[in-house]
Amino acid sequence: MKNFNTPDNKTIQEMEREISEFWNKNKIFEKSVEQRPITNQYVFYDGPPFISGLPHYGHLLGSIAKDIIPRYWTMQGKRVERVWGWDAHGLTVENKVQKKLDIKNRRDIEVFGLEAFTKACYEYTSETSAEWKWYIDKIGRWVDMDNAYKTIDQDYMESVMWAFKKLYDKGLIYEGVRTSLYCPTCGTPVSNFEISMDNSYKDVEDPAVTIKFKVKETELSKKLFEDYLSNIYLLAWTTTPWTLPSNRALVVSPTDSYVVVEMVTNDIKEYLILAKPRVAVVLKGKEYKIVREMLGSDLIGLTYEPLYDIYNFNNKDFQVYSFENMVTMDDGVGIVHCAPGFGDIDTDMGQNYGLSMTFAVDDDGNVREGDLKENPYKGMFYKKTNKFIREDLKTRNLMFEDSTILHRFPYHDRCDTLLIHRAQNSWFVNVKALKDDMVKQNENINWVPSHLKEGQFKSVIENAPDWCISRSRYWATPMPVWRSSDGDTIVVGSVKEIEELSGKKVKDLHRPYIDEITIEKDGKTYKRIPDVLDSWFEAGSMPYAQIHYPFENAQKFENNFPGDYIVEYIAQVRAWFNVMHRLSVALFGANSFKNVISTGTLAGNDGRKMSKTYGNYTDPKEVLESVGGDALRLYLMSSPLMLGENANFDDTELKTKLRNVLNTLWNSAKFFLMYANTNNWTPNNLVESTDVLDKWILVRLKEVKKEFIQNIEAYTVPTAIKPLEDFVDDLSRWYVRRSRDRISSGNNEAMSTIYKVLVEFSKISAPAIPFISEKLYQELVVNIQNTNKETNTDSGNNINKESVHLCDYPELEELTEEDKDTLSKMQLTRDIVSTALAIRVENNMKVRHPLASLYVKSKKDEVLEFYEDLVQDEVNVKEVSSVTEAIDNTKQGDSVTFTAYLDINITEELKLEGLAREMVRKIQDLRKEQKLNVTDPINATYEATEENKKAVAMFSEYITQKVLATKLIEGTSFIVTAI
Repeated sequence: MKNFNTPDNKTIQEMEREISEFWNKNKIFEKSVEQRPITNQYVFYDGPPFISGLPHYGHLLGSIAKDIIPRYWTMQGKRVERVWGWDAHGLTVENKVQKKLDIKNRRDIEVFGLEAFTKACYEYTSETSAEWKWYIDKIGRWVDMDNAYKTIDQDYMESVMWAFKKLYDKGLIYEGVRTSLYCPTCGTPVSNFEISMDNSYKDVEDPAVTIKFKVKETELSKKLFEDYLSNIYLLAWTTTPWTLPSNRALVVSPTDSYVVVEMVTNDIKEYLILAKPRVAVVLKGKEYKIVREMLGSDLIGLTYEPLYDIYNFNNKDFQVYSFENMVTMDDGVGIVHCAPGFGDIDTDMGQNYGLSMTFAVDDDGNVREGDLKENPYKGMFYKKTNKFIREDLKTRNLMFEDSTILHRFPYHDRCDTLLIHRAQNSWFVNVKALKDDMVKQNENINWVPSHLKEGQFKSVIENAPDWCISRSRYWATPMPVWRSSDGDTIVVGSVKEIEELSGKKVKDLHRPYIDEITIEKDGKTYKRIPDVLDSWFEAGSMPYAQIHYPFENAQKFENNFPGDYIVEYIAQVRAWFNVMHRLSVALFGANSFKNVISTGTLAGNDGRKMSKTYGNYTDPKEVLESVGGDALRLYLMSSPLMLGENANFDDTELKTKLRNVLNTLWNSAKFFLMYANTNNWTPNNLVESTDVLDKWILVRLKEVKKEFIQNIEAYTVPTAIKPLEDFVDDLSRWYVRRSRDRISSGNNEAMSTIYKVLVEFSKISAPAIPFISEKLYQELVVNIQNTNKETNTDSGNNINKESVHLCDYPELEELTEEDKDTLSKMQLTRDIVSTALAIRVENNMKVRHPLASLYVKSKKDEVLEFYEDLVQDEVNVKEVSSVTEAIDNTKQGDSVTFTAYLDINITEELKLEGLAREMVRKIQDLRKEQKLNVTDPINATYEATEENKKAVAMFSEYITQKVLATKLIEGTSFIVTAI
């Protein structure tokens, strides 16, 4: 069998580059998928990123999380196909193309020409960023980017159209008038859950006006206000004066108290109605007198004079009503202005009472012409009317208070436009009909963090309005709806169906090509309605659309649905996770995914959003080049981000992963490889060791393997990563350090043990740190494989595997009682050592200087029978003894389970032995400085002080053996000479 390679001095980053080249050259990823049976699938859903731009830490966090779990299940024998996807539809692309073409708004697109615009969108989305692959390779993520799907693919779009028709046939899609967030710049509705995501609100200063609505004389008003009916007003407060021409009702709380106050303004006595709890705030600093008190229910049915008579109205308008959850006593005056068509609750109330809706603002955000008379604000952008409406109401003495307010307001981050709640004719998914099933199917999902299941996600389901899925845009999957002039509708669900109904070939499903296809049926001509589908409908269709279901891969999809795993950041709880869940429940009656991790948000090192302007993070490219992919993987996967918590970027912690874990692990491997070469050791004759330290490290490895498997299968990634890091520390700082002499001498029990540990650990850690794990496996297994497969030490199904990632994952082993006892005793041993060393530190005594005795008082004194030598050597004492009582003239250190007493008195002989150890250290340091191998014989000259000469006289054999010196020479300083 070939001997091991001599370990080189390449950096972790250099090794990672070589490993990446090896994977790509030998198609290891492809082999890892293809070697597993197609009948044993593990399905991972990848939320596709937007097609342009460079990845940031959020992308890298998600991408690493999308790699570690599939790698694990691949090694567990699953076939985990991973195909990259690009999000290439929607307003993001349209806005980018508009900017490129210098097109200002939606209307200008039609002037420019829809076909030319579509071609420009195609061109833009064909220019995928090649730099993405560099980042993905650097973090060690395995995914097929060469055969990536895009949401603009015709097959993908056809599956989305199929889903629409399926829901339509089930009665879950309807056309109607509802209020939704609307972008006047883009001229289209915007999904409410998208605006609930990050960075979708800003602080805006708006008017805050209190308006007087004059009460009309009716039997009810006479009954209530007969003494002062001629000049009585209802007060109402609003931050949207531009909606006042659309006012159709005022709303009160029926159970709260209201008052009539008498005030004199400009020598005119007026009577004003407002809620009693708001009087002190609203009338602060004013002179008034309360003349009447009543319940809000007494005011219901009052009528008032409209502020404006521009738009049509009916006999139910301009009255006082009550409506659940509409009135609060926290702000305003306790009476709410209602403009149906602007705002969800206003519209719901208007529909409940049969009030009229004005549709006063057009698709571009401009005020519409009046129905009853000329509108003085016609053609103005809606926000601009605030100024003129306020001036008009002041002129007519209807303005009670005119001020401003700073409040949070939704805006469209695609175009930086404030959104409005606006009623429109749209198509909706009847989410309300799905809610019970969605809540029920949520019970089948494993959520990380777990509180999301009954918390945020359940709340999202329960509080979701019906979903507006139609968009007045262009670059998206078209709504597959054809309509005749008399309103008759045909909904189709496939290209074949379109072609059969129309007799025309479908060359492209995008607008304007699909718009050119008409359907002739029963003497009617059907034209496609111009709307397209919400891009979130496309995103939610990914599980089936990416494989062109049901037109292809039907059995594959149905056999492997729901998917096994998804991961995205926390905002997707409201967005992608939500739409996938609602569509899968609607289409298949099941949850879309079984396991989901929702990551937290990574901020800059100062707690603010990561920004180049703030300079509060290290560029990801620089990190990957200088620190490496495995270090970033450990840093992100061990962080609370993977449990849904937020964190700040920490360069120090990131570099600690490189120094304390990766470099430490590789140094342990290098130490083994060096002495395997020196001693010509090969794994031909592995043996089982009886040494207590060897037994312990093997049990620790078994424990780590169990902890990793249990936590990774529970999708709690940080608690799977921590045992790996702890084990590297134990391996290096306890096992290898304690076994240096046995390993350096080629002791077969020690060499067999560390070899088995390193090979097994390379497989255990492979999903988490794939680069260094591969490096270990290549050096320990592949590079010394015998051409005779039967003698290969990498036994079982892993014979001659060319990569650790093609190996089976090591089997879970339960810890025996003997294993647990071994771990317990070694932990006690280490605790004793730690306590004794702490006593040394407190007394400024170097560990190199031997002491006489350590006494241990413990309920588990039997530990010393097994590990006395370890304690003695680690603490550097001549004797370790168990005692039952305190020892005089010693220094004491206490622990929960024991007390340690250390004799710190130094005899002459102990002093000289300590000097001998110091001399060994100095000579060995000089050997390193001269870059001599540990096996090179030397002559050593020492500084011949009287004390040093005494130490040499007593411990010359010890010194020469430790430093491999042929002789020790007296001199004026320490000198090392190679022989």
